[in-house]
Amino acid sequence: MENILFIRLRLLGDIIFTIPSIVIFKKHFHEKKIFYVVEERFEELAKLIPGIYKVIVVPYKMRIKDLVKFRRDIRKIGFKTVIDFHSGPKSALLTFISGAKCRVGYRTPNRNWAYNHLTSRKFGDTYTHSVYNQAKLLENIGINIDKIPFYPEIRIDDKDISKSVKDIIRINNKIVIHIGSGNRFRDWGMENFESLIKKLKKHDLSIFLVGNSDEEKKRGEYLKKKYGLYNFTGNLEIKDLFYLIEHSNLYFGADSGPIHIASLTKTPIVALYGPNIPEISGPWREKDVKIIQINLKCRPCSQRRCIYDKIRCMQNIKVEEVYEAIYKYIK
Repeated sequence: MENILFIRLRLLGDIIFTIPSIVIFKKHFHEKKIFYVVEERFEELAKLIPGIYKVIVVPYKMRIKDLVKFRRDIRKIGFKTVIDFHSGPKSALLTFISGAKCRVGYRTPNRNWAYNHLTSRKFGDTYTHSVYNQAKLLENIGINIDKIPFYPEIRIDDKDISKSVKDIIRINNKIVIHIGSGNRFRDWGMENFESLIKKLKKHDLSIFLVGNSDEEKKRGEYLKKKYGLYNFTGNLEIKDLFYLIEHSNLYFGADSGPIHIASLTKTPIVALYGPNIPEISGPWREKDVKIIQINLKCRPCSQRRCIYDKIRCMQNIKVEEVYEAIYKYIK
């Protein structure tokens, strides 16, 4: 059996976007073993993905000794082919020092030296989804990309779930709300979240708050005390987050990592999109996804600065519109 090395170092959504490529690859080369390189903070997620033989973990900040160790370990396994789904500076270097004869990556201004098979990130004049872009890399190893599948079913054993999550699964009428975004350009704003929660509290709902940033933790504590919500902000493990969403009636949040965890389940999703557009990074789902967005000429943007006095594409999304979208699933 010939081994193959896939590299996608980060982030949550981008790693999840490689899953259809893994499905396609295994369909064509079911006997080959996929080794998958991620940064250590995403090891848990990568280990949930069906079809991966072994996850190889690297530090977020790699020193010379880390590079030497990676080079030694990778060459000991032996790879003829490496596909870099990331093509950032670090992943390009890892691809190059792997010693593989076939090195596949995206065409970029400063990193083409790392690869001997290049693919464009853009195809034609229309926007293409990241799932499609990543799958197109497989054409360099002889796989014709026709129809791209949706995510396969992912199962997590109950015994792997924390007691705090298992204890609340039997509660009825659960909705999960990501109370931030991890990025100020994609933040709907605390006032909007609180206004929405006031409307939702009129119904017989159990609201669970999730999020990892310091701001999201602060919001979670405040909303828990004021409205009696279930506060799961903090370091909720990925498998626990998946399990919580999977056993809930709805997930609501802005374009961020947890929304793509939700997309792996069958739970209905209501999603806010601002600087990014769903044509590029929307949930790769066929059913029960409602996208709410404002059409502005400046979208999509780089999320480095905003031409307006506030982030209009996010903060001008009406609470009433979001509430009505959620209500259709919970009524």
